[in-house]
Amino acid sequence: MQVSWGYGDFMADQAERLKKQVVRFGVFELDLDNSELRKQGVRIQLQPKPLEMLKTLIERPREIVTREELRSRMWGDETFVDYESGLNTAANRLRLRLSDSAENPRYIETVARIGYRFIAPIERVDWDRQAGQVNGQFVISAAARASAEERRFSRWRMLAFAAATLLGLTIVALTLVLRFSLSPAGGSSIKFRQLTFRRGQVLGARFTPDGQSVLYSAQWDREPRQVYLTAAGSSPESRLLGFTGMTLTAVSNAGELALLSATGTMNIGGGKLMRVPMHGSAPSYVDRGIMTADWAHDPAKMAIVRAINGQTQLEYPAGRILFRTAGWISNVRFAPVTEAIAFIEHATRHDEAGRLRLLGPDGNVKTLGGDWVSVSGLAWHPSGKEIWFTASRDEGPRSLWAVAAGSGRLRSVLHAPGVLTLRDIARDGRLLISRETRRLEMAGKLSGDDAERGYSWLDWSRVQEVSPDGGLILFDEDGEAAGPHSVAYIRRAGVPGATRLGIGLAMALSAGGQAALLSSEDHKNLRLVPIDGGQIQNLPDTGLFYQWVRYFPDGKRLLALASQASHGLRLYVQTLGSATATPISQEMMVRNAALSPDGNQIAVLSADGKLRLLPVAGGEPVVIPSEEPLAPLRWSRDGRWIFVQRLGSYTDLPAHVLKIQVATGRLKPWRDLMPLDSMGVNLVTGVSITADETGYVYSYRRVSSELYLGQVEQ
Repeated sequence: MQVSWGYGDFMADQAERLKKQVVRFGVFELDLDNSELRKQGVRIQLQPKPLEMLKTLIERPREIVTREELRSRMWGDETFVDYESGLNTAANRLRLRLSDSAENPRYIETVARIGYRFIAPIERVDWDRQAGQVNGQFVISAAARASAEERRFSRWRMLAFAAATLLGLTIVALTLVLRFSLSPAGGSSIKFRQLTFRRGQVLGARFTPDGQSVLYSAQWDREPRQVYLTAAGSSPESRLLGFTGMTLTAVSNAGELALLSATGTMNIGGGKLMRVPMHGSAPSYVDRGIMTADWAHDPAKMAIVRAINGQTQLEYPAGRILFRTAGWISNVRFAPVTEAIAFIEHATRHDEAGRLRLLGPDGNVKTLGGDWVSVSGLAWHPSGKEIWFTASRDEGPRSLWAVAAGSGRLRSVLHAPGVLTLRDIARDGRLLISRETRRLEMAGKLSGDDAERGYSWLDWSRVQEVSPDGGLILFDEDGEAAGPHSVAYIRRAGVPGATRLGIGLAMALSAGGQAALLSSEDHKNLRLVPIDGGQIQNLPDTGLFYQWVRYFPDGKRLLALASQASHGLRLYVQTLGSATATPISQEMMVRNAALSPDGNQIAVLSADGKLRLLPVAGGEPVVIPSEEPLAPLRWSRDGRWIFVQRLGSYTDLPAHVLKIQVATGRLKPWRDLMPLDSMGVNLVTGVSITADETGYVYSYRRVSSELYLGQVEQ
């Protein structure tokens, strides 16, 4: 948990005064009036850009100053093509002059992907101007010394108060049942009242246009998704509205709902967008292939996000493309007055890492707040000056942040136990926030197992592949326990513990099982890591952005779902050791891929929900007919069958794994997968089957969430 001491807010208000004074930190003094840095009275030469960076950071101590804010301050409107490199260079030169370290910072802390923060205590030095200077050093008056002592005493009182606040928050978190109150940065508090009480997951929530009621969609227990209405006052009951299998996406100012169907291919191909009046009538069809949407100020118009040809694109109005990415777009929201649109862009499919984007009425897009390892949930503050969102930097669960739409200034609003997701903000400033506890766990039955057992390691164990003999499980961890990085691991069947392979995303096991293929966290580079130790091999740079990678049966080639700059996703074949990757498909999004034993065909589930066989050498794909989406897992050893997972609904539990005959499309059951402890489990994914077709490992998601109404109290 992180707590703001309120010191940053005080110092921000004093920024203009600081510019005319001297600031002392450690053995250094910064003369803001004359733009001079001194160490124990001796002037230190510092180039203009590092100096400007130091001044900017020191004006807002303990606050995050984003890279975009620094760019604007340091270069203004200059044409500077590679300001990212220039900013890194300025930071390095500044640290060199301060004898500081990025790994163990005393003064300048790097906030990964976002910006920098000045972390050392600072002291504003008032000097007696009549006393002047002695040997180039300021002579501090007795009054100034007394003032400094008072400030030091005040700082200790502040820290003592902060410690007491932290202890109080911890007690509140442990005793939280129906109500809790937490203090955001700035001295206000937010008082929460719980709105939902059943076991399951909240999926979307909005205030009604008058702000008196709350609409939300949820999946409780083993029931299908439903849409509910509850009062924003004291009543704890929720009324079922009856839109089964639908997720609430938006509410117009005329009281009309935008709903999305929740099918098994929603995350790759979108769903059906429907519209319906809040009180009565049946839903009417709008469009298909839609990932999310929001109503414009004119209740006849919507902004939509469409999945098409390996990309997702933001359209407003429908058909007019405003933004396109090979990743995915979520949380589209119109500004309160203008037609500016805020949204979140995620670079990798099925990954919550991303950045907040602002699309202005002029069509220009800018990034606000930097990159986040997890970001979901967004709403405009009623003033229209700030965008509030829930995100996590490098450690801890998602918290509530605010960023100024104009300046890009970022501030922390609220930190609390659990994963927070902002759902909406009413016109009077009340909040809708859901709080989740969630884990991704692993289970399976491998050689030597008499029955299915758990193979989880930390809190987000994502299985990638099991070795042909069932002796090794390749997986990665990128939850709260793993800290700021994704970490790849190996588990050995029958052996306690796990072997850490290194930072990166687990992709595949080599043909002999001696090495694991890992992707860098930016998805741009691949490397082979020996499982039992040895030299790591970095594969040549292909210029691709990888979503996932698999080995061909020959062990010499790789199959990748990837994209090139400004293009959609495609399937590529890459030879080990080569810097060239050859596309073998049109631009398309697929879920799951299985290579035939001879390596000549690839079975994929395409975005339209069809099981397709793609010839590696080229040619027309073949569709294996099926009545519902089937995600391929692996081919049988004889090449006549494909193991598939049925995806008839968004959460089909237990997960049904079947075998489909390639020649005829005939289905026959194989296994039903569900962990022994099924409390809160709502998804089974990542099923991997051994070569002898008897063992398996899978991941499953366990989520519990509640919806809260928040009132900011001054």
